[in-house]
Amino acid sequence: MKKLLYWIDHYLEEAILVIFLILIACVMMLQIVVRYVFQSPLPWPEEFCRYCFVYSVMIATGYCIRNGSMLRVDVVINLFPRGIAFALDIFSKILATVFCFIMLKAAYNVMYTAYDIQQTSPAMQMPIWILYSSAPLGFLLGGVRGIQGIILSFIEYRKNPQGVDKTSEAEEYLAEAKKQEGGEK
Repeated sequence: MKKLLYWIDHYLEEAILVIFLILIACVMMLQIVVRYVFQSPLPWPEEFCRYCFVYSVMIATGYCIRNGSMLRVDVVINLFPRGIAFALDIFSKILATVFCFIMLKAAYNVMYTAYDIQQTSPAMQMPIWILYSSAPLGFLLGGVRGIQGIILSFIEYRKNPQGVDKTSEAEEYLAEAKKQEGGEK
């Protein structure tokens, strides 16, 4: 059971994203072969790949939050002492998590409306609410991963309140780069 939970924690979104990428590649290759070899294109592959892409983007929300790949300016945060930098990091994670849960509610409302009107997609005749369910799923994953990231940040901070001095790491890297540049001339 521990191995399964570990796998879900570390690889769930990544595995789903890989599956969607493989599906997109295979279906588009099928469409290319059918269109150019047999001169009879299928009506559904472009729509299918578009829906896979939409799901990939929304699932990537949880993946990015889990791996700390959110768009932010770390240079400014790293200028502050460890305690202030930690507080700013937690604040940004809380904002991102709250945003995900606010958007979860809005996305659910849109999905539910699409379910009520029973609209279907043009080529595959799939209920459109299935496509719209990607947004609540993505924001739910993002919110859960955000809470997880906040908890993990507190655990890491308690283990090492001094942290790693990122300024000295950057200075060491620049000094090493200058040495190598000087040696090459």
